[in-house]
Amino acid sequence: MSNTPQQTIKYPELKVLVGQFFKYALSQYKLFLIVCTVTAALGLVYGKLQPHTYKATSTFIVEDKSGSRGGGLSGLASQFGIDVGGLTGGGAGLFDGDNILEILKSRAIIEKVLLTKIQEEIPQKNKTLAEFYLSFNSLGNKLNNKGINIKDLNFSSIDEKSKHSLIQDSVLYLIYTEIDKGIVVEKKNKKSTIITLEASSSNPIFAKIFSENLLKKTSDMYIDIKTGNLSRSIERIQRKADSLESSLTGIYKKSFEIDNSLKLLNANTGIKLNTSSSEAATRDKTVSNTLYGEVVKNLETLKLSLINQTPVIQVIDAAKYPLFDQRTPARYFLLIGFAVGFVLSLFYIVFKYTS
Repeated sequence: MSNTPQQTIKYPELKVLVGQFFKYALSQYKLFLIVCTVTAALGLVYGKLQPHTYKATSTFIVEDKSGSRGGGLSGLASQFGIDVGGLTGGGAGLFDGDNILEILKSRAIIEKVLLTKIQEEIPQKNKTLAEFYLSFNSLGNKLNNKGINIKDLNFSSIDEKSKHSLIQDSVLYLIYTEIDKGIVVEKKNKKSTIITLEASSSNPIFAKIFSENLLKKTSDMYIDIKTGNLSRSIERIQRKADSLESSLTGIYKKSFEIDNSLKLLNANTGIKLNTSSSEAATRDKTVSNTLYGEVVKNLETLKLSLINQTPVIQVIDAAKYPLFDQRTPARYFLLIGFAVGFVLSLFYIVFKYTS
């Protein structure tokens, strides 16, 4: 087996080769200039074409302090044959853990927000957020180009009880798929209960109003889940109290008539008549008064509990104007384009020099 001696390039020779390459590369400066100018210009144009992005950022916590009162209230309401198990804790699991992160991005919640009418003093006041979105987003132009007049969609006529038309439902879904990309809900720290909501849009006013209503609709949904049973129980007990009040009024009226009749007969005849009917009416009146008093007292206790429900979503920092443009400055794309052009030119020159 023969050993072939390996050729080594000495430093002086390497220095000469590198010098020759640099001379050749410098002779191709026009290529560098043309390619780098073109790629930098393309980068600048790309940067300018990027849509404006305004981010509305809010932080909040989900609170639930009602669970400790559930047992007492359940026992209180059960006196009237009403099962309110979980009335202060029911639905808590829905918002436990990271579920809230997904609920805020759910189609059901976002579509409710899109159908919310704008109350702020802006030109789009009393229009829905869906109509506002289509007025500035390219989706509105795309729909018009397809023969769908966005002015005829009439989202303002839709409420939560009415059904959407096929076109309205389809357009709402298209808006949802676009908006969902700009919503970020996360916990900055896994050990923390503070949640950050970021809603991005090319329109700063829309971003802020949408973010505020997203939190509100989610809070309303949770409050309904948490207090729905309690509210319905209060309504049932209220009907029972109203019935007892009506019955008590009748008893008082009957007792008054009996007492007046007995007094009139005693005065005219001088004969003491049997007062058993009067005594019975008095007993009925006493029992009904006691029962009615207990029902009203318990009803007020339940109402107080409902009033004292802790706000579900407590906003720490709300989104505020001005919202700054979050898009990457065009100059960065210009520099990236220049760097890409330089590297491409260098690779081409190396390939041409060594071939």
